[in-house]
Amino acid sequence: MKLDDRVAVVTGAGRGIGRAISLAFAKEGADIAVASIDPEENEAVAGEVRAFGRRALPYQVDVSDSGQVQAMAAATLEEFGRVDILVSNAGIQRRALLAFSDEEEWKRVIEVNVYGAYHCCKAFLGGMVERNHGRVIITSSISGKMVNPANSSYAVSKHGLIGLARSLASEVAMLGAKGVTVNAICPGLTDTDIMTGPDGNIAKLSEMLGKTREEIWDEIYRPLILQERMLKPEEIAAMALYLASDDARGITGQSINVCGGTIMH
Repeated sequence: MKLDDRVAVVTGAGRGIGRAISLAFAKEGADIAVASIDPEENEAVAGEVRAFGRRALPYQVDVSDSGQVQAMAAATLEEFGRVDILVSNAGIQRRALLAFSDEEEWKRVIEVNVYGAYHCCKAFLGGMVERNHGRVIITSSISGKMVNPANSSYAVSKHGLIGLARSLASEVAMLGAKGVTVNAICPGLTDTDIMTGPDGNIAKLSEMLGKTREEIWDEIYRPLILQERMLKPEEIAAMALYLASDDARGITGQSINVCGGTIMH
């Protein structure tokens, strides 16, 4: 198995891409700290991880709070002894035109998406550097490489996460930890709550533009994608699994698109 007996922490693991990554890793032999803000979702995913014969630690955490992240790190190390893989995946969005945006909501997106990744990387990276082995995978977005009108806080956060991944890859190399890699995944339009949920992108644009959800998909989103389809969370998980494995030991400092051909840089 590609991740036999390794330990992974996955944030935002209760649903969507985080859940898919947790299950893909467990299927390949990893034990998982299933971390998100929703305890019921954590327990459900932990049960699915255990069904693969792997250990699971469900942990409720708000990644924007450094104290909570430090407590999660301590609990994970107590349970598993080490962490080999960190998937910093937790994220939110608050779609609005900037001129009419709410300042506190704008800040909240940055706190969860950017500071959340900062807190998690700071909590777990030291052990990886000390052992000269580890994988850090940060979920950015194609919104980190392109314009995203009426979604500026999300775009800013995702641009920042690509910069964080590149900077951390350089820093661990400077520290001599050549066995540690840091990369970002940039999903395209994926069938998760952020995209298709009741408060997701399609619903919000439908409300803002006075169009049906079908019209939003047909007129705005589908033409952006060469494959003219929405991705599944499992497709993002497949890339995360590859980056977490020894097969990807030569890949670091990259921001890799999984987007059906929406962007090519």
